[in-house]
Amino acid sequence: MGMVTALDKFYEYFDKPCVDNVCFEHGKIYYMLSYCGRFIITEDLESEDEREYCFGNNGKELIEAMLDSKVNKTNDKSIREILLELPPEKLLV
Repeated sequence: MGMVTALDKFYEYFDKPCVDNVCFEHGKIYYMLSYCGRFIITEDLESEDEREYCFGNNGKELIEAMLDSKVNKTNDKSIREILLELPPEKLLV
């Protein structure tokens, strides 16, 4: 079995309804993902620019769409790609 990633840990948290949000930092951006998939909030740690991305419904399909969102500074990496790079201990709940 391969190394556990933050994406693996995210899916574990998604299956636990007691977790409301999952947060992490990557590339000088702070991310907050709702466990239900309804929103992503990003904050640029240098400029303090905050953005909110909202989705209409919740559920597994919405979570997958959220994970495929590219909301980093250059819009070149999806949340899924970032979580695959991070170790699980980088996730905050």
